Amino acid sequence: MSHPLRWLALVALERSQTPSFDAIATWHREHFPNFQPPTPAASTDKLLTLTIGELTAAVTLVPQPIPASQLEGPAATAWYWPDAASAFRRHHAHLLVTLIDEGGAAVKKAESLTRLTASIAAVAPSVGVFWGPGRLVHSPEAFIDQAVQMRSDNLPLFLWIDFRIEQIEAGAYRLYTTGLESLGRTELEVSRYEGSPQELLDLAYNIAHYMLDNRKVLSDGDTIGVTDDVQVTARRGPSMLGGELEVIRLDFETDGG
Repeated sequence: MSHPLRWLALVALERSQTPSFDAIATWHREHFPNFQPPTPAASTDKLLTLTIGELTAAVTLVPQPIPASQLEGPAATAWYWPDAASAFRRHHAHLLVTLIDEGGAAVKKAESLTRLTASIAAVAPSVGVFWGPGRLVHSPEAFIDQAVQMRSDNLPLFLWIDFRIEQIEAGAYRLYTTGLESLGRTELEVSRYEGSPQELLDLAYNIAHYMLDNRKVLSDGDTIGVTDDVQVTARRGPSMLGGELEVIRLDFETDGG
């Protein structure tokens, strides 16, 4: 199923202004010297069309704020950015950054869109970034910093994937992801984990990175030794949240039971 927000990012702007193509391309070349920079295809006052290798991208100025309904949920759950809601209240326009999906490796497209979005956020009067596939919001500084550090063995999963953790009772948590599907993998869920939420987050992050970095498709019954003491069994089945989505449910086992 095609994700409705696949390969789309929104850059919230303090004022309505389209950055110049030269500024975007120069920043891209300086900070991503090992990757092909964007080249111009066409432009108007509100639209830049460009190519990045074999990919086609568009940057469109929308002279009005991002709809509040689209930001309210992601901003409220952005525990890593407590000032998200107040930051987005300062924006008056936004840039819609899209890649045309013409096939190919999903992770490579996510990397290209991340580099382009970071380049735009760096040279525009930006106050926030909305990553469409994962329905996540980020401060421009955090987005740019993680984009610059991105490598094939250090993917910026916190930019791309929402690892949502909810407490179900004292000392027990559940987790579900949003964003893996757009990267060509099945979403992860943990219905119950007894331990710290940070431990659960770290374990789920490492499994998601393993799936993407190794292009690994987990089958029903597969086991993974995520640490010397922890092993996880993957079970495919319906989401605990309801609906028709099939997910990978993770069951953790430790040496202590």
